[in-house]
Amino acid sequence: MAPMENQDQADTSALPIRVTPQVKNVPDKDTTIACDGTPGESKAQGPQEQNDNENGDEEDMTAEVDLMLPEKKKRKKKRSKKPKSKRGLNKPTGFEEFYVDPPITVEEYNENKKRYDARLEDAILRFQAKRRIENDRAHMFSKYLAYGGVDVGQSMFTSVDQRELEDMDKEQILAAKAQSWINSDRSKMLIDFDAVVRGYLTAFYPRYFYPDSEEMTKMGPITIKNFLTYLLHHDVCPEYKDNINAARVSCDVATGELWKNQRFIVQGPGNFNEACSTLFGGSYYGSYFEDNQWTPASEEVRRMTPDIARKVVKFALAGAGSSEQATRFRDLANGNALCAVRVEDIDGFEITAVHPVQDDLRAFYHQHAPDLNPVGKISGKAFRDPACPLPDLTPEERLQWETTDLATDEFEFIVEEGLLDLCYPGMKVITSVWKLNCGICFFDEVMSAYCSIYTVLSNDLMLGWKKPSCYAEGDADGSDGEDNKDNKPQDFL
Repeated sequence: MAPMENQDQADTSALPIRVTPQVKNVPDKDTTIACDGTPGESKAQGPQEQNDNENGDEEDMTAEVDLMLPEKKKRKKKRSKKPKSKRGLNKPTGFEEFYVDPPITVEEYNENKKRYDARLEDAILRFQAKRRIENDRAHMFSKYLAYGGVDVGQSMFTSVDQRELEDMDKEQILAAKAQSWINSDRSKMLIDFDAVVRGYLTAFYPRYFYPDSEEMTKMGPITIKNFLTYLLHHDVCPEYKDNINAARVSCDVATGELWKNQRFIVQGPGNFNEACSTLFGGSYYGSYFEDNQWTPASEEVRRMTPDIARKVVKFALAGAGSSEQATRFRDLANGNALCAVRVEDIDGFEITAVHPVQDDLRAFYHQHAPDLNPVGKISGKAFRDPACPLPDLTPEERLQWETTDLATDEFEFIVEEGLLDLCYPGMKVITSVWKLNCGICFFDEVMSAYCSIYTVLSNDLMLGWKKPSCYAEGDADGSDGEDNKDNKPQDFL
């Protein structure tokens, strides 16, 4: 039986053998597996096998074994979605409320002291490196630096590639990536952190960015205050410590007032002032049409009708006006002699006092006119915007204007309760002011509103300014100038 078994083995081994990894076969005790996967010779050989080997018939009995192993399919690794904290979406930016820089060691303090005494721009560079600044905040902060006299932009000598960055240390990498620097020709300019903050936040920031949300409005003051706190924490400018603290206070003032100004512009001038403008003259005069077929219904703006305007004015005078004003208004209205005159040579008014709605007046409105808003009062004085040119005056009038200030008018306005909550002393309102011949004042459409620390600087005029190139004689037209040395200007006419 042994030779028959060997013959069967020979016939079977002459065929290709496919080995599948799914089936795990336990090898025979008498069979060995070579390292390349082919069956090896058994340690215990049969008699026929031994005779064949001795007779030299090994080639006839040996068969090539073709192992066709299936290729393993490469499984795509599923990328696990990282949490937002690791992706940087909700990562702290360093501008959160009550955020402070971590304490530093004595060695770091001494090193910063030497570094910051040499150049202020190093502090700006490290502040930007230690904060996660988003695009809107970075754009706002770069404008603040440019407004303060710092050059912002890519330096022409600091462009490096990735291979060069790998050979640099941290200090060299920061210097290579710097996008702000201070020119040496500005070293003798007056340094005033507080004035720059007031000018930027109260004059430039609302005009240039026009923040339309509370978050956007507060982003500017919070970012700048964070930068000023960084300067104090690292003792960058110890000689300007008091000035920097005053600038931080200005940031707090702007944070509380800027959003009120934006809402006052949108909600102003209020029902009473709009009613007076509709009846007696102003931007709302004649704006109501009973059958307005010119404007599409989807874009139609609701205007106050003359009847509603009269009701608003009468209740406001009865509740907040003096008895003398109410009596004079009634007499002039019966005689059809009411008229309003615009106050000239002023740009608006500055609020000096806010008088809230009285409880008895609120009860009066609730009982007799529940569809109207209770009113209070604000006191103000004439305001001239320093950013606007002076009126056209003669030399004598201009001298008198500069010495005695002709615009000294005082006003008292009636304002609804909702708009009254947005008013505060020191607020500057840019609008036209009108006076009725009965002694009542009202203001028209609100064009702009400024903070109590409103400051106008000429810094914004220098934004984008470039120093003109100095051309030698003949350089402008491409010549070397040697052939035109004796030419006079009239020779080219």
